[in-house]
Amino acid sequence: MNTTLFRSLVASLALLAPPALAQAGHELSLGAGNFSYTSFQRPSAPITTVEVAYHRRFAGEGLWRGLRLGGGLRTGWPATSTNFPLEVFVQAQLSARLGPWEPALGPELGVSGFAMLFRSRILVPGELGDLEDARLSPAYVAFVAAPLRFHFGPVTVSALELNLGTSVPSFGQAIRTQLGLVRLGWVL
Repeated sequence: MNTTLFRSLVASLALLAPPALAQAGHELSLGAGNFSYTSFQRPSAPITTVEVAYHRRFAGEGLWRGLRLGGGLRTGWPATSTNFPLEVFVQAQLSARLGPWEPALGPELGVSGFAMLFRSRILVPGELGDLEDARLSPAYVAFVAAPLRFHFGPVTVSALELNLGTSVPSFGQAIRTQLGLVRLGWVL
């Protein structure tokens, strides 16, 4: 094989690979919101949440710059219906920047200690309520959209983030609806 052709092929493939991760941006954020689960007959208690999250760009420049990977912890109240008032989640988001506006969207996977429905013997007979509870799992998958996310230097501000999901493995048996009211972040 011709060495010039080989070098140009290697150079072309190097353009597709992400640059060194040391150039990627780190973001630490604090957010507030609320969520609830809704099943076919009963909802959960509405939970007001506070969360801390960490995200990192996959690459500092190039094709992979728009990919953000991260995760975090979420807690909330009232937590009277659970013994473990905490959620752990991971996210992969695609973002695009136009001036200060940088919307993001992508999937979220998590485990929730809040996955419990209201307990009411008046509204739901015992056997039907037990069947509904058995289909609700602490594991969930969701899709997150942050259309009102803005960058001002090292500070990020986001409002009205929408997170729609369902419990796993019983997809569609309970819908998880979350509204992120406000999130403040700092890019390190």
